Amino acid sequence: MKIYGNVLTEHIQVNKGTALVIGKFDGLHKGHRALLEMLSKAKAEEDLQTAIFTFVRSPVEALANTKQQYILTTEEKRLFMEHNGIDILVECPLEPEILSIEPEAFIEDILVKRLGIKRIFCGEDCGFGYKRRGNASLLKSLEEKFGYKTTVIKKLQYGGRDISSTFIREEIEKGNIETVNELLGYPYTTIGIVTKGQQLGRTLGFPTFNIIPTEDKLLPPNGVYYTNSIIDGERYPSITNIGTRPTVNGDNNITIETNILDVSIDLYKKTVELEFFNYIRPEKKFGSTDELKAAVENDIKRCREENERLGARV
Repeated sequence: MKIYGNVLTEHIQVNKGTALVIGKFDGLHKGHRALLEMLSKAKAEEDLQTAIFTFVRSPVEALANTKQQYILTTEEKRLFMEHNGIDILVECPLEPEILSIEPEAFIEDILVKRLGIKRIFCGEDCGFGYKRRGNASLLKSLEEKFGYKTTVIKKLQYGGRDISSTFIREEIEKGNIETVNELLGYPYTTIGIVTKGQQLGRTLGFPTFNIIPTEDKLLPPNGVYYTNSIIDGERYPSITNIGTRPTVNGDNNITIETNILDVSIDLYKKTVELEFFNYIRPEKKFGSTDELKAAVENDIKRCREENERLGARV
């Protein structure tokens, strides 16, 4: 997969026509995945390169000059795109010249001339160009002029509500992981490199590994979760705590700490994917390490029950 930045200044190597999707892609939920499936079909049936046009930051974050947290970080999004067979990923910065370009010029200068689109897939709420004046109707109206074809897909729904990144973010913040996974169509995931911890878990009989989340990663509430740890392509049932470890820590730094059930692996500096399946309990400060140990033993018992309940889906 080739990754590009500013489409107005970088030369994008397009070997043949492209099938393209434009959007924020925060979370890659079921609606996004439907678009990606269409890209894959176009690639196979029409011999086109697949391309994604997205932005490094959301327009809200850029225009308000604020920092936002995302369901998928940039690195996680890249990994997911690569897993889905995308050939070209454009992570365009929201520079003034990009924000001010008129929608028809955006189509002609960027999508047609620079990215060579032959097929474009978009949702009903697609927006681009100056003040998001560009939309699906404009794309359809310019098909004959620029020689491409547009396919517009309807919003998917869950519980009578449109599936959207906003919906998913709300459920993550509430800790409703099972609902989040239904909306995404796959387990909510965080990816990170294992760091050196205090190794207290090992002394308690529960060896753990630690991941320090990036500031832009949207995490569910602090607490204990049933998870899967994916290491070198292999999945292992695990239990994960998100929080500050108040029983043993004196700071407020958020850490993701995981114990893989029944397996001991040296993971230091390895990249691990954590899939979240269910919330077990909130984070709690215990009066002693003995109380902490007893609580962890009970958490592991509940995780084993969850592993059996979800086994067919995990």
